[in-house]
Amino acid sequence: MTRGAATAVWGATVVLPFFFMAVADSARWGAVRPETTTPLFWLTVLVSAVAIAASRLLPPRLGPFHAGAEATAFTRLLVGWALCEAAALFPMVAWIVAGDLRLIGVFGVDVLALVLLFPSDHRWASLRPGVVPSARRSR
Repeated sequence: MTRGAATAVWGATVVLPFFFMAVADSARWGAVRPETTTPLFWLTVLVSAVAIAASRLLPPRLGPFHAGAEATAFTRLLVGWALCEAAALFPMVAWIVAGDLRLIGVFGVDVLALVLLFPSDHRWASLRPGVVPSARRSR
């Protein structure tokens, strides 16, 4: 049951940034401010990189939670998804302000990072308590 809910939440987090993109496109201001383009682009790239890195590094360090192994895996995935979705929404807001089409590329990278966090059997098992992340396993 928890795994199914996790898959549904993941699906929603993948789809919602595209809805936001459609709203952002229809609400874009008529006057693009060119002086904001370059700084916003690089800030967006930086924020995206940090959020994507955090979405991979932070969740395995959370918990375990008293609610159980399934709840722990779900919560860890949810934290990663939230970080990726926030990263995906930021370029859309910057795009509204600056109108720089490169920000759509940053959005694409952020959504790809979210899609790659699908709760597969391997990912689900690796985020359950007691599993040591592969980068930290002793040999």
